Amino acid sequence: MIRFLLLTGAVILMVKYFVPVLNSHIGILFTATSSLCLVSITSLYLRNISLETRTSIYLFLLALFPFILFYVFYLLFNIYSSQITDGMIYDYLDFFYQKSRTILFFISVVYDLFILWPWRRKVGNLVNSIDGQLAFYFFSAKILTLSIILSRGLFIDSDLFFEFLDGLFTVMIFLGIIYYRYYHALNIYFGYLFKTNGMVKQYEEEQAQLKQTELIFYISAIDQLIDQENLFKNPDLKLSDFKKFMPISDLDFKNLSKKYLNGSFENYLNNKRINYFLERLKSVNHDSERIISLLHDAGFKNDHEFNKFFKKQMGCSVWKYAETKRMSMYESGLSSTLK
Repeated sequence: MIRFLLLTGAVILMVKYFVPVLNSHIGILFTATSSLCLVSITSLYLRNISLETRTSIYLFLLALFPFILFYVFYLLFNIYSSQITDGMIYDYLDFFYQKSRTILFFISVVYDLFILWPWRRKVGNLVNSIDGQLAFYFFSAKILTLSIILSRGLFIDSDLFFEFLDGLFTVMIFLGIIYYRYYHALNIYFGYLFKTNGMVKQYEEEQAQLKQTELIFYISAIDQLIDQENLFKNPDLKLSDFKKFMPISDLDFKNLSKKYLNGSFENYLNNKRINYFLERLKSVNHDSERIISLLHDAGFKNDHEFNKFFKKQMGCSVWKYAETKRMSMYESGLSSTLK
């Protein structure tokens, strides 16, 4: 029944607004009979839901009678078009289209009111289910359409009492079915989909946090091991030497070096070597042989590598640094003697 209403409503709107038929009288009759079918089928739907009884085939055929009437006329029109055009059939069609539909629509509203009596108990039962809400929506659409028809007849022109607003009523029925029968289902589906996506995103964030914590743990362990064992003194030491002890991917290993090891493992080691060199330089003579011996002991491969990194870190050459330290120590000793 719902599918029939949805399909009929879609066809009515297409014929009325988008795909007009070749013969205007055929289009008028089609819209008139189809909209009356919508009116009668919605009443049957309300009856089924409210009274919780199945509709007999006779009532269903009675509801479809206007549509059957259209097809009978359409068949006869294609066979006897000239006789029908010259006859009185169009006068009857005009009466059916302009006058009778509003009367039949009003009768269906009275029938719906009879079904919904007593009002409070029946409406209370309807709103407890989606099908019941849709049935009550059909009744409300009829009341709204009837109110607009009566208002137009009272305040604009009395002839409008007999003009049935088939376009408005069809749109309301069509949108009501989509909302109550399909929009809720789509809401549930997309709600589940978004919830699933949210759970996936939360899981990915948690995994990223765990991975970051794991990387920090590994870098702390590496740093502690290098300091305790003075592993930086090995000029051939590489980060890959520790990889076999850490179950992480090559990409994570690379990110670990960039994020936590001063941009690269080589810079990280050279910083430790410079600190070791400066600490030992305090307790030795600042002659060239001692300095060269000390820089090799710190783990630098050659003088060029050491001088380049030392100047980058300290802003001057090692010889300038040593001379400054000697002058500082000399001035400090001279000051102590004078005192």
